[in-house]
Amino acid sequence: MNYSKEKDKIRSIWKVKRKELFSNSSDLDNEFFLKNFISIAGQLNGKVIAGYNPLGSEVNCLEILSYSLSKGALTSLPYVNDKKIIEFREWINGDELRLDHSNIFAPYKGKILIPDIILIPLLCFDKNGTRLGMGGGIYDRTLPFFHLSDKFGLAFSGQQTSDIYKEKHDYPIDGVITEKGVINFKGKKI
Repeated sequence: MNYSKEKDKIRSIWKVKRKELFSNSSDLDNEFFLKNFISIAGQLNGKVIAGYNPLGSEVNCLEILSYSLSKGALTSLPYVNDKKIIEFREWINGDELRLDHSNIFAPYKGKILIPDIILIPLLCFDKNGTRLGMGGGIYDRTLPFFHLSDKFGLAFSGQQTSDIYKEKHDYPIDGVITEKGVINFKGKKI
C-alpha cells in the first residue's frame, strides 16, 4: 500500500473538516484555547514559547504568544531554512516578516531560540500522539532536535480521529491543546 497517497486523501478530507470547525468557532473558543494553554504552561517568566504564523483554518496561536510575552516569556515563530528545518526565531507582534524557504511569512532577523514549549499546527491527531500535518514533513524533521521541548498540537477537539497510520519518519507530539481541554499522551513530560 502507498501510505503517502492514502495520507494525501486523508489530508483532503481533514482540510475541509478543519475549515468547517474553524468557521463555526467563536471568541469563546479562543478564550478556552488560552485557558487550556495556561493550565499546562506553568510559570511563563523566562520561558521560550514557540508558536506559528497561522494559515487558513489553523487555530490561531498569536493570542497565546501575546499572553506569554506579557508574562515575561520570549516568543518565537518558525523560520524554515534552506535545509527545510525549522529555526525558532524570536518574534514580537509587529516585527517584520518575510517569506522563508517554505513560502510562509516568518521572522528573518530574530535571534534563534530553543523553546520550552512548541505549539504545532495540524490537520488531525489520534490518541497515540500521531499528528497529520500538511505533508511537507518539516515538523517531523525538526522536532527530534528539540527533545527537551514540550510539543503540543493546537487543534479543535473535532480534529481527533481514530488511529493514523504512523510511518517511521512521523514524530509524535506530547499532547494537544483544544478548546475543550488538554489531551496528554503517554510519556508526556509536563
